Amino acid sequence: MSSTSSGPGALLRLVFYAAAIVMALLHVFVTFRGLSSAEGMNQAQLARQIARTGSYQTHVIEPYAWSQMEAAQKPPSPLAMPETVQPPLQPLLWSVAFRFMKRWEVYDPATGGAIFLLDRVIACFGVTWYLLTIFFTHGAARKLFDEQVASISAIALLVCEPAWELMVSGAPRALLVLLFALAFRLYASAAGRALDNRGMFVPLTLLGIVCSLMLLTHWMALWIVVGIVVGLAVFLPRGRAGALVVALPPVLTLAAWGWWNLQLCGDPLGGIKALFQAQSSAVAHDLLLRDFSPSVPLLQVDDLLRRVGLGWQDQLGLIMAHLGYAVPALLFFLALMHRFRKADAVSARWTLAVIFACVTIGMGLLGLAEKEKDDNALYIVLMPAMCTFGAAMLVVLWSRFQMSGDFMSRWGAPLVALLITALPMAVNLPVLMKFGLTMGGKIPPHWPPFLPERVSILRQIMDKHEFAISDAPAFIAWYGDVPCVDLCTQRGDYETMKSKAEAQGAKLAGFIMTPVSAKVERITDIYTGPYAEWRDLIVRGPMLAFDRDFSPSPEFPFKNLIPLVGQTVGDKEHLSLPMVFYTDKSRSVKK
Repeated sequence: MSSTSSGPGALLRLVFYAAAIVMALLHVFVTFRGLSSAEGMNQAQLARQIARTGSYQTHVIEPYAWSQMEAAQKPPSPLAMPETVQPPLQPLLWSVAFRFMKRWEVYDPATGGAIFLLDRVIACFGVTWYLLTIFFTHGAARKLFDEQVASISAIALLVCEPAWELMVSGAPRALLVLLFALAFRLYASAAGRALDNRGMFVPLTLLGIVCSLMLLTHWMALWIVVGIVVGLAVFLPRGRAGALVVALPPVLTLAAWGWWNLQLCGDPLGGIKALFQAQSSAVAHDLLLRDFSPSVPLLQVDDLLRRVGLGWQDQLGLIMAHLGYAVPALLFFLALMHRFRKADAVSARWTLAVIFACVTIGMGLLGLAEKEKDDNALYIVLMPAMCTFGAAMLVVLWSRFQMSGDFMSRWGAPLVALLITALPMAVNLPVLMKFGLTMGGKIPPHWPPFLPERVSILRQIMDKHEFAISDAPAFIAWYGDVPCVDLCTQRGDYETMKSKAEAQGAKLAGFIMTPVSAKVERITDIYTGPYAEWRDLIVRGPMLAFDRDFSPSPEFPFKNLIPLVGQTVGDKEHLSLPMVFYTDKSRSVKK
């Protein structure tokens, strides 16, 4: 990827573009195992509902959002629940494609294969976002530095396997990566124009629009937007006025969304309120969403500070994993101590540092239960921009050594950094390619906890007026295509929800338990963890392997057990049932 238009430079560019396209095709059509992100599944089913009904309705019902609507005297039906939790941008984009694919909108492994066709469509969106991310990052790096730094940054993104996996997971962070790369490119353009004493209104206005889109992609992107606005005001020449220009579209967007939520549930924050409450208390976000009778968590400053400190300890200890093992991104912190000559590069660097600090605060307050795989882990969103400054630092440091040979003097250290970055790809991609090429559409899914082909039967054994309760509601709603309520924190609340649903003409079909609730560090955590009140349903299926039936309490009506997944345990034991449908009657497939 030379800066010249010579034959070798043009050939290298062609090789890079071909490699990027090949990588995209491999991750969509060879190694793809279906969606792995619960938030991605949630937004996928929402996109399908938008395409079907033309309204913003969801099949994933959070008890917290349901209780808000009940409190506002706007009782909903689980069969047509207004969405107040999920951001709308990615589902709206997907719904456009889904409108043209209504023939394949229902998952049927018998005719369509183990991999849901719409999952591949979503993966196509994701790799497209990543190819555009590489393009915008290369442009920003070339604007701030030179072609060599831009090439190192682009190659680092190309060989970053965790980033490719994120793009095909369905997670909203995939789109957020692209939007932040575009925001970084617009900031670089504005900084360059400020240096030349030219007007910045157009790039800053566009940057404000992109910030609005980031908020509509992921609510935790608010921390990124705050960092951008503060960085603009402090580090960009004439930046205070520019910060107002950038801040205005996000403020208007949030105001409009607040008005929309006010109409639906009587609270301008809607279901997003749980996200902010989780950041100001010691209660986990998913626990709040599962609570049908929520109380305002008390702010215990000492507990909060301790939780933030422990969160930072875990997150910064895993910072390499959070940054996708991209070595140039890690070197961004070293670049903070270097005096770059170009004023626009200095401005962009310090703004990026402020954004990273804001994201760190947000991640510490919220906590990342699934570490780098958590759907709220936003460090990787900053990784492409951080690679730019890390690559620049590599070039600067390596140039201090007097190495013989033109290639080694320019590419010695960058090549080592790129090889280390490519290590996860070198280890994992060949194995997945072997599976994909030999097994085709039968490549193993993300089990545990997700096995899509086993829940596709739900829509055939449940009536249209029925809904389910599950510890994996997004998974059930997307692949089973049935309304599903998140398993409530307090067991007694399910009776209340059941009666309120019946008043709206909906009937509870039963409970679907998956390995999601059984994922614990120690087996005793089942009795004390977030699903403690449902311990009998959690252990009943797996313990059947030892001919022990932990029957629910006598007053619990959903005692009939329909196995969804069975696994052999030893030679003489019965089947273990890690995924079970507990219902109140015998059911058969409807023709």
